[in-house]
Amino acid sequence: MEKKVIHEPLKNCPGIFFYPENNYLEIKGRSIPEDPEMFYRCLDSWVSDYFSANRTLNVKIQLEYINSSSARLMYEFLYKLKGFYHSGKQGKIKWICEQDDDEMRELGENYRDSTGVPVEIEVLQ
Repeated sequence: MEKKVIHEPLKNCPGIFFYPENNYLEIKGRSIPEDPEMFYRCLDSWVSDYFSANRTLNVKIQLEYINSSSARLMYEFLYKLKGFYHSGKQGKIKWICEQDDDEMRELGENYRDSTGVPVEIEVLQ
């Protein structure tokens, strides 16, 4: 399956990968960038450009850690996806966390409950 790298994973920034065959965006890694505004602005811009020409985007988020600044911006990103989905675009959001990572599971549940976005929580065994 072809993979396009939108942002290379770094020690403190998650990788962002797009799989065009499946309309699938993956965000994976640690989210503690020095400039979280710039990082999430890039993601936000990419999604807006994507939806200007496409109808469906499935998103998988698997973070091992996220700091408070990034968590706020992730909330805004998910809320923006909700806007696209309510305007007729389609997709699913899957939040992946490790079985013993209660904080990340609870954060995913919090995003789901507070944004109204249908976030599926998947706990890895």
